[in-house]
Parts: sequence; structure tokens; C-alpha cells
Amino acid sequence: MSHYKQRKRIMKHALIILFAVMLLPAVAAHGNEKNYTILGAGEISCRVVLKNPEDKGLRKFYQNWAQGWITATNYFGEYIRLGLKQKTGIKGPFPNDIAPREDVIWYKILSFCSEEPKALLSDAVKELLNSQWRKQAK
Repeated sequence: MSHYKQRKRIMKHALIILFAVMLLPAVAAHGNEKNYTILGAGEISCRVVLKNPEDKGLRKFYQNWAQGWITATNYFGEYIRLGLKQKTGIKGPFPNDIAPREDVIWYKILSFCSEEPKALLSDAVKELLNSQWRKQAK
């Protein structure tokens, strides 16, 4: 295996672990209050996201963070379902894999943030996930 492929593989696994660490507290959270830590761009206010939506560098930064959260959700989907079953008594019929296009991710973030400017980027991504689950449940 070439050095580049090995390094890429290590980075992939490191990112999965990082996002898993970020997601697991959310899965374990009880109630609607936020009693878990959000790391990275997820802490950014929607007002900040909306300040310069045409900046392609910032757009990519926000999209990459969202893709990491979505990847972790896909990876830990069964744990999420089990956590929801414990919380609500119903095992959710959530999809095995969510893979929205980049433009859909960005549109959903901007749409949510426009309606909820006091919210966080992580709230926008959670709503994106919920909308994808609702779409597939139909």
C-alpha cells in the first residue's frame, strides 16, 4: 500500500472516530435540553453562517462539518435507533444511509438558519437529518 493511501485510510478512520465522539453524547442526551458538547463548526450561530453565504470557502467549511455529522449518524445509526427506543419506546424506522447532495445540505442549512437565526449550525444539520428521515418514512 502506498504511503498516500495508507495516510488517507488513517485520516478516514480518525475522522470517523472524531465524529463518533461528537455524536455519542447526543445519542445519550435525555430531554430536549442540550446536555452534550458540540465541537467545531457546529457551535457557530446561524447568524454567522448567514453573514456571508456566497463565500465558497466558508460554505465548504460548513458543508464539511455537516457531512461529518451525517457520516457519524450513518455509522452509528443502530445506536441512535436503540437510544430512541429507550427514550420513546418506539424503535424508529430510520434509513440505513443518508447521503444528501452538497447543494441540498447547503440549501437546508440556509433555509433553517433564515428561519432560526439564533440557532446553531448543529441545529440546522439535525433538522436536515430529521427531514431526510421524514422523507424516507413516507
